[in-house]
Amino acid sequence: MKSKLVLITVLITCVMVGQSAWGQWSSDPSVNLALADKPSNDQVQPKVKPLPNGQWFVSWFDADPNSPPPVGYDVYLQRLSATGVEQFPHDGIMIADLSNTSTQDYGLDTDDFGNALLAFLDTREGKNQQVTTAKIDAHGNAVWGSNGVQLTKNGSQHYDPKITGTSDGGAVVGWTEAYGSVANVKIQKLDPYGNPVWKQPIVFHESGYQYFLADLHAADNGSVIVSWVRENGFFSDKQLRANKLSASGEKLWGKGNLAIFDQGSLQFGNFPYFILDGSGGAIFAWYTSSPILQCFAQHIRADGSEAFPHNGSAGSTDTNNVRVDPSVSYRAKTDETFMFWTEEDSNQFVNGVYGQKFDGQGTSRWSATGLVLIPLGSDTQTFVENVQIGSGALVFWVDSPGFGLSTMQAAKLAGNGRVMCAPFAVSSAPANKYGLSLDKAPTGLAAVAWTDDRIGNNSIYIQNVNPDCSLGPKQ
Repeated sequence: MKSKLVLITVLITCVMVGQSAWGQWSSDPSVNLALADKPSNDQVQPKVKPLPNGQWFVSWFDADPNSPPPVGYDVYLQRLSATGVEQFPHDGIMIADLSNTSTQDYGLDTDDFGNALLAFLDTREGKNQQVTTAKIDAHGNAVWGSNGVQLTKNGSQHYDPKITGTSDGGAVVGWTEAYGSVANVKIQKLDPYGNPVWKQPIVFHESGYQYFLADLHAADNGSVIVSWVRENGFFSDKQLRANKLSASGEKLWGKGNLAIFDQGSLQFGNFPYFILDGSGGAIFAWYTSSPILQCFAQHIRADGSEAFPHNGSAGSTDTNNVRVDPSVSYRAKTDETFMFWTEEDSNQFVNGVYGQKFDGQGTSRWSATGLVLIPLGSDTQTFVENVQIGSGALVFWVDSPGFGLSTMQAAKLAGNGRVMCAPFAVSSAPANKYGLSLDKAPTGLAAVAWTDDRIGNNSIYIQNVNPDCSLGPKQ
């Protein structure tokens, strides 16, 4: 009998060890959950997307120097259970074996059936990068075939593709297509089987100007909202435009498009993301380099009307400091927008983390100069992100006292600006950390993925934060 008990104990121990090897949410901020930590590989640019059942998809690029040439940044994907257990093999599954020698932005979303949707630049059809999309089901199967759906087959240059799952079960893909000095934004809709819905992609263009895709999200009734940066030369002002396309491709916000920001200039290389308001509209945030470094927010209603003043509401009226890299979240119940950013002195020597709450008309509610979460100091505060939670927001940022010594911090604020959870460590292992991707599950659990070089090369880590600011699985 004793030998049988020993055998049973050994078997249980083996099962437990096997399960733990697949990982789950970590309760220890010094450990975090490693999703891709192959030694010597360059694993970068994670994106996270929650599913309605509390599970998650996470994607990233992985360049393996030991793979057969040509070595490139390949597309990888992982699915996590609601408790953070990896459902695909550790280090993810390869979606596309590419020869891209560098990376650009790309797209990750989900459809109504729990599949992952990806859009990326593809070199498998030749040296010129084309736009490819892939649909991956919950078991890791390539629904649209091993090579996905290739949307371009031409000699033009293509940049920064995005994809979004529409409410009618389809998907919409957007990208920048450039030939010579002409750059346009192109949008195509796919049915659930990957077939084009529109006879030709819808093209956003303007004579004498270049358009560069910024972001793309599905809205109500099968529609999609798309934003882009408008410029007419390297040294020209860079401004923000948007439109909303119906399920049939009609421009709902006017044939002339909507000017989100048309006075001054965005920072060079800044392509602002936006979020949805849940009612067919969107909230935008951006920062300017001209006339000054300043953060703005704007809420566009479903009908294309501006809820905030034209060119947005500024985060702060303080003219002694400057501010960059804003992140927004939105509370539909009270029609309030939360924006957080990196605050810097005028010389950009010291910085901190500040925030602002706007009411439905864009009026500042946390004083004219905003709320000070982390005062100006010698540590660098970067990659500020936030999600709406409770009556306020959960804010994340990277604190860097020096090279290779960064940690990730978070704090929870109530709607009145009161600190509910004082700054706490999300990732305390000292390393270079960057490229945060943050989202929130329907349960209120937030998850952040990032690139981290704690093992000596860039790897992908993820950490959950529960609504009560604890880490790890809830008991």
